[in-house]
Amino acid sequence: MSTISESPRGAERFALSLQSALTRSEVVDSYLTHVRSVIPAGAVGLYQLEEGSGRVLDVHAVASGGLLDEYEAYGRDDDPVLSRVIEGRTALDSSRVPGGQWDRCGARQALGAASYRHSLLAPVATSAFFGTVNFARDASQAPFSDADLIAAQSVAEHVGLAIERSRRFEATAQRAALIENTFDRLDYPVIITDLCGRVLFFNRSARREWPVPLGPDGSLPTSDGLARAIIDASVEFTREGRRVVTRTVSGPGGKEVIAKTFRLAGSTAAAATVLFERSGHQPADRLPDWEVLTRRERDIAQLVSEGLTTKQIAERAFVSENTVKQHLKRIYAKTDVANRAELIQLIWASAHAPAPR
Repeated sequence: MSTISESPRGAERFALSLQSALTRSEVVDSYLTHVRSVIPAGAVGLYQLEEGSGRVLDVHAVASGGLLDEYEAYGRDDDPVLSRVIEGRTALDSSRVPGGQWDRCGARQALGAASYRHSLLAPVATSAFFGTVNFARDASQAPFSDADLIAAQSVAEHVGLAIERSRRFEATAQRAALIENTFDRLDYPVIITDLCGRVLFFNRSARREWPVPLGPDGSLPTSDGLARAIIDASVEFTREGRRVVTRTVSGPGGKEVIAKTFRLAGSTAAAATVLFERSGHQPADRLPDWEVLTRRERDIAQLVSEGLTTKQIAERAFVSENTVKQHLKRIYAKTDVANRAELIQLIWASAHAPAPR
């Protein structure tokens, strides 16, 4: 009889298959396809159970003879292997149930009606309790061995890790889809790139208004004015530590547009470029005339809007970094913003607001 220790190639195929599975359905398919190369069995299953009640939430199995229907009808509620596996959180097979309970229980009768005799279960645990992996053998096969118990526990651990990974992957995919759908609803073009100038995302407006041919690796063509502006901004982010770069570029039909590129926060090596039609009443790179700010505060705010760091602002304004910080506190209070990002957004929005009529 083959076990996980006697069948290393089968165990390797099983583990590699689970490692390559990204979604829950791929995990299930990998398990059902390869697990019998690790633990030979006539029937295999993967159950998701509700913690506490043990109610079946989902089941996937390869079995014959109506086993699943028989087991759910009168076997599950009278299965000493299942109850001990859930209680002890460890693998168990029917030959190890004491006192002859297995021969008299409903689960044994359900398996027998489908021509199976031996049962083996192991708990699948994730960040929350998940369920069980199930194996059944008929009378022509040997009872499950100690090696099979060890293999089942290992299989369950692999499945648990794969399910947990699939949950994270699917949650990330859902968040990405939500963000993309949100960007697609914006009326102005948004382009997300890495710091090498490769496009990660075009929203719908960008695809419609700025159809730029990309290289095989998603790179922007350097001959395009917008692409050149984005690439130049990425260079300034990397070499000069700037956070925001604004350029005026020629768009389709020769109209001028403002390309404002933001270095995305955190460790992400990416940038977002927002395109906006240049308005005639306000220069693209100048701060609105806010009477609430002193001239010095407007100068500091202007430097912030250009993406300079506190140190760079201090050098440019010939003041100490602490003085810059004090100016910023007063600017935040007067303009009702909480940080640099909100101040930059306010400046950008004010600079491109419709001209008063």
